[in-house]
Amino acid sequence: MIIDGHNDLPWALREERAARVDGVSRNLEGFHTDLPRLRRGGVGGQFWSVWVDPALVGPEQVVATLEQIDLVRRLIDAYPGDLAWTPTAELMRGAVGAGRIGSVIGIEGGDQLGGSLAALRQFARLGARYVTLTWSRTTSWADSATDVARHGGLTMFGRDVVAEMNRIGVLVDLAHVSPDTMRDALDASSRPVIVSHSGAQALCGHPRNVPDDVLARIGAAGGVVMITFVPSFLSPERWEWVKAGQNGTPPRVDVGIVADHVEHVRDVAGIAAVGLGGDFDGTDAMPDGLADVSGYPALMAELARRGWSDDDLDALGHGNILRVWGEVDEDYRAFLSGTAGEPIGIAPVVDVAARERAATDRPRVLVVQNVRSSGPRRLIGWLTDAGVDPHVVLGPAGLPASLDGYSGLIMLGGGLMPDDDEEGPWLAAERSLAAEAIEADLPTLGICLGAQIIAHVAGGTVKAKTGPKERGATDIRPLAAATDDAVLSAIGTGAPMIENHQDMITELPPGAVLLASSAGVDNQAFRVGDHVRGVQFHPEVCADDLWGWEEPTDPAPGDASVAELVAAARLVDAENTAASRGMITAFAAAVAAAARRSPTDREGE
Repeated sequence: MIIDGHNDLPWALREERAARVDGVSRNLEGFHTDLPRLRRGGVGGQFWSVWVDPALVGPEQVVATLEQIDLVRRLIDAYPGDLAWTPTAELMRGAVGAGRIGSVIGIEGGDQLGGSLAALRQFARLGARYVTLTWSRTTSWADSATDVARHGGLTMFGRDVVAEMNRIGVLVDLAHVSPDTMRDALDASSRPVIVSHSGAQALCGHPRNVPDDVLARIGAAGGVVMITFVPSFLSPERWEWVKAGQNGTPPRVDVGIVADHVEHVRDVAGIAAVGLGGDFDGTDAMPDGLADVSGYPALMAELARRGWSDDDLDALGHGNILRVWGEVDEDYRAFLSGTAGEPIGIAPVVDVAARERAATDRPRVLVVQNVRSSGPRRLIGWLTDAGVDPHVVLGPAGLPASLDGYSGLIMLGGGLMPDDDEEGPWLAAERSLAAEAIEADLPTLGICLGAQIIAHVAGGTVKAKTGPKERGATDIRPLAAATDDAVLSAIGTGAPMIENHQDMITELPPGAVLLASSAGVDNQAFRVGDHVRGVQFHPEVCADDLWGWEEPTDPAPGDASVAELVAAARLVDAENTAASRGMITAFAAAVAAAARRSPTDREGE
């Protein structure tokens, strides 16, 4: 019998079936998971992941998490003969004994807490029994394995998160986090930890995997590492193929390679420290023999062939995770009954007085979002870290009439042209804001469409699809004028930035200063006045964001698939992130300087 540590069916249902749960009792075409295949795979218990796309930011993460919890509960309620709600290990054992598939929730990413330990406590009351400290991006309190490290592991707030999870009986999940975050969490935790879906780094150097010293510490502390089936986490050849752009036939990954990772964790951490977390419906490819959730018997047969006893297979399949989970059930029950002691972190994170103080103490930047999919992504966290208060407004919802009260302006992309008012009727208001910013020489950063609006309003020439197409990670080459520019100087002698269009600014506005070009696009970055800048590339986007791009519908010579673009961008992700963060931090400094100048001072410049 299998209790699997991680399955992403809830998000797949949200995206592919508009969050409907009907049809799961029969074969779900295009999915890894449905009830018949869970039965064939011997799955008796499942941790359902309630992951949230990082394109959603701030409070949206919290709301979407609640929606995903609702989806899981609706799924369980829709199939009472097959699924049972089992928020404790004891209830899981009872469900399995009754022939039902026990179901529980794991939250896959610390950003979903919204920086609030009160949100963590409420998620626990709703049945979340583990929280993955990060997803693929570094948060304000913990470093991710696949993003630039900013903290050297956990911050003090991150340690408070771990302590509060221990107090209320929520398992600390170290999948996705950096090795230093793993070590800090082990130092901070008074309870065993889990890794819900990772591999062994000694066998495959993918950053998502767990190094041997951490494996040994998890085992010594009574925790469990649950092996995932993601091919690029298991095979170094497959990982190299992904990094190189996924061209040609992928290197084969089979059940035997999964078994190698299982055995490595057993050998380093002990038989009591290994489990299974397939990550079905959270990735496209799966190993041969494990194409969907019905494949678990093939893995168990392979391990039996290698000499694993029935007791060892039981420990791997369900015994170890039930033991670790059961060890924190007493904490969980005490929390639910109100006898777990004083909570950590009761000061409100969302507070009217704090917002008023922030409005007084921190300069505000208006961030114009033209469509939800066009960001903002990383820059909100960077602006906040740099002491600026970003105010994100969706264009279709209505823009402010003026920039009164703002010390800066950022305008994002959106797949439109600057005068495309029929499709984007709010663009007239956006052009008006750009004109106001140019006249006041207010710190402004136009990104993609935003840059084209600045050029258009200031008197340049902007046309659709005029020059060479550049898509993916593009080398941006600063010109001499960028050396002394307060913002563009952050990219040094050049940096790979994310690009996705053909050259549209064919003539810069009169008096504009050209700051950077690329091989195919001359006007990549420019400045109007002293403080208004436009860039046609995307500093708010990282490599994994490219998965949201559409495949080329009319490929031109040299066009690459989205998978190829992501793989190439990942190779330069760290360099891209450092340059992008440097630019946004420098822009925030310009905003702070503008906030210190009085309106009279600005008018006299």
